[in-house]
Amino acid sequence: MNENRILIVHPDSSARTLLASMLQTLAVQLEEAPNDPAAVRRLERGGVDVIVAGVEPEDPDCLELLHYMKRKFPALPVILLFSVGDAERTREARQRGADAVLRFPLPATQLRAAVSQALGEAEPSARTVVGAMTSPSDGRTSNTAPKGSGAVESAHGWTFLNGSAGNPSSMGDSGHLREPLALIGEDESLRQTLELAETIASTRATVLIQGEEGTGKSLMARIIHQRSPRNGAPFVEVRCSEESAGEIDRLLFGERPMLRPAVPGQIERAEGGTLYIDDVASLGPELQAKLLRLLRDGVYEPIGASRPERADVRVILGTRENLEERVARGGFRQDLWYRMSVATLKLPPLRHRGTDLDRLAEHFRFRAAQRNSRTVSGFSSEAMAMMRRYHWPCNIQELEAVVERAVLICRGRLIEPSDLIFSSSPSSNRGSGEFRGDLSHIRPLKEALEEPEKQIILEALKALGWNRQETARVLDINRTTLYKKMKKYGLLVDELAWAN
Repeated sequence: MNENRILIVHPDSSARTLLASMLQTLAVQLEEAPNDPAAVRRLERGGVDVIVAGVEPEDPDCLELLHYMKRKFPALPVILLFSVGDAERTREARQRGADAVLRFPLPATQLRAAVSQALGEAEPSARTVVGAMTSPSDGRTSNTAPKGSGAVESAHGWTFLNGSAGNPSSMGDSGHLREPLALIGEDESLRQTLELAETIASTRATVLIQGEEGTGKSLMARIIHQRSPRNGAPFVEVRCSEESAGEIDRLLFGERPMLRPAVPGQIERAEGGTLYIDDVASLGPELQAKLLRLLRDGVYEPIGASRPERADVRVILGTRENLEERVARGGFRQDLWYRMSVATLKLPPLRHRGTDLDRLAEHFRFRAAQRNSRTVSGFSSEAMAMMRRYHWPCNIQELEAVVERAVLICRGRLIEPSDLIFSSSPSSNRGSGEFRGDLSHIRPLKEALEEPEKQIILEALKALGWNRQETARVLDINRTTLYKKMKKYGLLVDELAWAN
């Protein structure tokens, strides 16, 4: 990389200095331009290998430099840095040929990863890593690994960087998360979920993570813990669906028998840290009442104890069910639902994540081939088309298993349809046995209608300075309805700030 030259374009001199310092470790030659005309003059002289340009998405002419470069120098990689998130501008920039669109400021390793990718320095499957969340204690994160280094380990679509091989939790014996976690994918709904997770991570608020089996709820909980001030304390996970009610009670709250030594529960083990309770919908009425007391009062009562004990834990809950419907049917406590749903994160299923399927499949292919010393270099177009049509009932964890199995049994350099073994028939999601198109973009009607409603409410809140009374009046709904919808869509950021 010694001969590569990067042109940094940004109107702010301090931002150019910061970007240059972030890229110095790549051993490249760096040049700077304060504006588009200066960048054009420098490009005309030639010799530039990558452009890193900071732009304001609100500026109607923000993509003019990109348009010029792709018309005059179509092979020149361009990385755009947006000062604010803008989904529409991001899509437009990619359509016009931007190699990457990143949010600035950003971790140095994320910028270096994007530049390395643009220069062709990294394996594609190990490069498309976005939305890295780093530990606030040291700010470390990493988005790429040298080819063959084995530094990238993953599980269920979440990439663990520089972690212990074969240990997806990247945890020490005490339950402490040691290494930064990152996320593969560019789906817009996933990005929005991750941005909200970053907002609430530093608070004390209880978090509810909703998502189908295999979408990464446990991993999202770990990321929130690692991004929180509690990241040096234990992270403890309890899976309610795997135990009986009595065992869950003992496991969670512990036991204080009169004639035997006390048995600590997972709440006690998580003291000072984070407790993640998965499949919370499976809790019975008694355990729901005990959980409500923990969330409301910060106390719990072990089995056999004579008095309650105080707990300093941040609780994160996971569910694959629609708890709001369970509440309406009387199958789940309404007061507990209100208490646990102040901050709600929704993880989209794999079939709704568009081209993320291709990125994840390629990542798992590269990783499995490297781990098993196989010379499988990719997928045939027929195999990729078959994977895009499949409905993935177990989501990313199923994709990982299918791809790894295909790598092991593949006899050529490309994975073919005959190498793909699914848990159910690829045609079972249609009922007709034949596919007539790509179903990955089709969503349940109720779910599809939620996103436009959320955007309308969010735009109204922003336009009216987050004044709920005025927003409710403009939207022609009452304040109670607005409050419920804000809670449903995770827009109660002001309450979360107060909770911190």
